[in-house]
Amino acid sequence: MSIEVEVDERRRVSLGKVIGEDVKRLRVETMSDGSVVLTPLISLSQRELETLADPKRVASIKAGIAESAAGDVVRYPAGHWSKVAAELDEELGTDEG
Repeated sequence: MSIEVEVDERRRVSLGKVIGEDVKRLRVETMSDGSVVLTPLISLSQRELETLADPKRVASIKAGIAESAAGDVVRYPAGHWSKVAAELDEELGTDEG
């Protein structure tokens, strides 16, 4: 796709007609001939990158997603995990309350 856009008085252009709605971040490269190349990208935290680089973690995540999709889930009552966290804090002596 190729369209012509105008640069406004503040040197901005609207890209709404040429990029997908899911694009949130772009790399902007200015080439030696003056052309501008926009490349959609995403940013990951170090932890996310390490998770995705570990095949065992990825397999575990995929298994969890498949279990959930199949309805193989355990439902806990509201507040369950708060109680578990409080018990763990008490056991470890990290309770700040």
